[in-house]
Amino acid sequence: MRTDRSSAGDALVLLSGGLDSTVALAMAASGGPRPVAALFFDYGQHAARREASAARRVAAHYGCDFERVALPWLAGASSSRLVAGTGATPARRRSRLGKTSPREVWVENRNGIFIAIAALYAAERGCAAVIAGFNREEARAFPDNTEAFLRRTNRALEFGVRARVRVASPTIRLAKREIVLRGIELGVPWRHVWSCYRGGARMCGTCESCLRLRRAVAGTAAARLVRFGKRSA
Repeated sequence: MRTDRSSAGDALVLLSGGLDSTVALAMAASGGPRPVAALFFDYGQHAARREASAARRVAAHYGCDFERVALPWLAGASSSRLVAGTGATPARRRSRLGKTSPREVWVENRNGIFIAIAALYAAERGCAAVIAGFNREEARAFPDNTEAFLRRTNRALEFGVRARVRVASPTIRLAKREIVLRGIELGVPWRHVWSCYRGGARMCGTCESCLRLRRAVAGTAAARLVRFGKRSA
């Protein structure tokens, strides 16, 4: 079974406003199930406000309806350094997002939760697909970015959703650099992209997410359009 394509019909997009989800939306818009709506999840992450603004602008660029879904309980349940809540380890409430490991920014079952909610929205709207921005590079560190996760999630949806709703990820076999190059080909709105763990005036340029984006855009036409703040310690 192929995991990078879905059945014909309209699609709902999981849109964070970051590189992967933005390019996944652009790829779907260029020749996949027609993206008609975008869901953004506010789960208490530090960059929620900036991500929501980016996602809203990207959705508007592609003519998609936009909806923000608040999950305030998730921050309170998680010890991840991505979230602003107390989590399971209260001492991390004010932790800084400097050098981080995948374990430190992992939010337990985040993609599973997002997809379960998105499948409900998709079924109610008559959408055949949920589009997600997974990638090959991060799949090495995050198992919920893998093709195995996607296959098994789709299997579960056969039992959990009466309508036929499938999760597809057009970026899942691409590394970050390849995703950037596809984004350039498709003319994505680079100035709207927000791929930073922090929520400052500009992307910090130093967190792991920013560093991945820096490496991916280096030497490309997108490098001058992606806005980072000054490097800091």
